[in-house]
Amino acid sequence: MQICELHNDYLTELKDNKEIKNYLQNQKGLKVLLSPIWTTKLKDVKAFAFDKLNLIKKLNINYDIKLCFEDMGFFDNDFDFLKKVKTFYAGLVWNDDNKYAGGAYGKGNLTKKGKILVQNLENENIYVDTAHMNICTFNSFLAVTNKPIFCSHTGFYDIIPDKRNLTKNQIEDIVKSNGLIGLYFVGKYISKKRVQIKDVVKNIKYFVDNFGYKNLAVGSDFYGTTDLPKGISTYKDFSKIEQELIKNGINKSQIDAIFYKNFLNFQKNCILN
Repeated sequence: MQICELHNDYLTELKDNKEIKNYLQNQKGLKVLLSPIWTTKLKDVKAFAFDKLNLIKKLNINYDIKLCFEDMGFFDNDFDFLKKVKTFYAGLVWNDDNKYAGGAYGKGNLTKKGKILVQNLENENIYVDTAHMNICTFNSFLAVTNKPIFCSHTGFYDIIPDKRNLTKNQIEDIVKSNGLIGLYFVGKYISKKRVQIKDVVKNIKYFVDNFGYKNLAVGSDFYGTTDLPKGISTYKDFSKIEQELIKNGINKSQIDAIFYKNFLNFQKNCILN
């Protein structure tokens, strides 16, 4: 089994570089690990990013690790910094509003500074992550970009009607753009009861049945939550999800697409220009 992970918060949640090193060296099945730095937890984001980049460079890892940023509220227009750490995606905002955009539970919108930031990020071939945007910000973002829309980790409003989850219209907009959506495993956003593997399967089936399988990926939010499905805590546990998906009519080709091929195709075919 191979996996491309769109969102895992281990960098800011593991206590030190020794733990991070051990974690990265013991992951099985990963092809790509998108590694967001949750900036709201840090005093010096730049120093932290360079430290983690240097650590990753020293490790003999057989999969691709890409640094990303969750909440650009810290950012001061130092694009040289973003290029030096080879940023893959940047989320403008977290759940609250900041100077660039409105968060999922905020009331703000994409600001003038936010529109300029979007343009500059895309000029630098950095994806704008729409996870954590509220609907106003999301719609304003659509109006200023013609790029494939990327959402690293989310759920679906039709299943759990929470502002952190994507509505049907938002999903349709992303699919129409040839974009990509990462499904997270955060219990309260994908299940009404104690979350189980069957709830992950239910969310995947909802997407496949309504929108096909080519725009869905996995953004588990490991280390961003403790509210995970019983029996799912590492990438080797994805085999349990695969088994349940097959029982529910999702074939191996579709599973491979969702677990890793859709991201690789997105990366190959949707290079920002």
